[in-house]
Amino acid sequence: MLQEFRRASFRLGAILLALSTISCGTVSPAEPRVAPSAEIAEQSRPSPQAQTLRVALFPWIPDAAEDEFASLRSSLEKEFERRHPEIDLELRLKLYDDSYYSPAKVAAWLASGDYDLVEIDTVILGDLLEADVLAPWPTQNAGDFFPAAASAATVTEKGEEGQEDKVTWWGVPHLLCGFFLVTHSESIDEASTIDELIAAVEATGQPVYGNFDSSWDLPSLYLDSRVDHDFDPDDLDEAIRPPLDEATATSVDRFADLCQVGDKNPCVDGTFSNDFDGPVQRFVDGETAGYWGYSERLHLTSKLLIEQGKSPYDLFIGSIALGPQRTPTLFTDALVRSTGCADDAGCDHASRLFAEFINSDWAIQEVLLSGDAKAIGKPAPPRYLLPATRSAYSLEGIANDPYYQELFPFAMSGVALPNEGEMVERRRVIQWLLLQRIQDE
Repeated sequence: MLQEFRRASFRLGAILLALSTISCGTVSPAEPRVAPSAEIAEQSRPSPQAQTLRVALFPWIPDAAEDEFASLRSSLEKEFERRHPEIDLELRLKLYDDSYYSPAKVAAWLASGDYDLVEIDTVILGDLLEADVLAPWPTQNAGDFFPAAASAATVTEKGEEGQEDKVTWWGVPHLLCGFFLVTHSESIDEASTIDELIAAVEATGQPVYGNFDSSWDLPSLYLDSRVDHDFDPDDLDEAIRPPLDEATATSVDRFADLCQVGDKNPCVDGTFSNDFDGPVQRFVDGETAGYWGYSERLHLTSKLLIEQGKSPYDLFIGSIALGPQRTPTLFTDALVRSTGCADDAGCDHASRLFAEFINSDWAIQEVLLSGDAKAIGKPAPPRYLLPATRSAYSLEGIANDPYYQELFPFAMSGVALPNEGEMVERRRVIQWLLLQRIQDE
């Protein structure tokens, strides 16, 4: 009965949220969808000869069809070329490819012309700007992008007194992701402070699992905790510098202790670095009170529950309370383009069309709802990646999915991880300091 009530509440909550958002005069998830970059495609057509466009899409997403993205890559290429037969689209999409977190490698792709567009995690945006390999995009429809997505894809230069700030769009946002806590416990889900969270988890007598031994997850969790301690999100690029903030680090330390079972803590000893799916599998098997991870971990969770004959819709999903409050920090995946492409009329036009296409209704549904898997006879749960636009939540299959509707408020209230501040290098220092502290407990 509780879950039936929750599902009904999700639907009612989504309606009320849409009405309240309309009353504030902003774009709501229930409004008609407008492609955020549609206006940038309304330019003169290139010459009739075929234009090749090389795009490297961000690969750290669930392989729903279990074919190393062959079906997804094919479906995206075919649909784009059907719409734009004058363009030959070549997609790179390789499973578990760490290249995208090497700013030097991505810069080389763009500078050499190997790829005209690359979908990056915007935490490396500052590094690419330093390498001088990017061309800006025309102004985007910022009203449809979530605040975190718009912030992550832009750089703002403060105007002189009496002048407006200059906002440059270096990326076209596509997806968001962040850390969420998945549990069967309503008490854990409702915890709004770190003290409440610890008490709720301890009351279950079970641990909560996640991977703390990670050069990305642990520093990012620290920044998440920093924001939860009333730290100004605009200063997060400074927060990645040592020394550690004591209150913030203490909360991460306490959260890590929730993994402890006897004299072992698999969350910090490397267990889950070598068993990426371990936290999800153990939760589904009933060994834990919950797990934390990216929202797309719900894809595997739902798949395993269905395989065990259990309902995939009996879960609670919420942001992690790591301080006196719980404000999610979010990664943004965005398309950036090379200066060489922007300077070529044909490539420039093709790049604008692809930026419009990847956020189109069809492409959003194909990617988020695992359309590629279903097309080859492999029914699969949604990927539970978060679209970067509000209006995507009104699309069929997303609007009626209770988890997407539960995640919507967190996407709306989330703040962006820094796109400047050399996070790629500095995170390693923060990771080492935090891991030493956690492992010494």
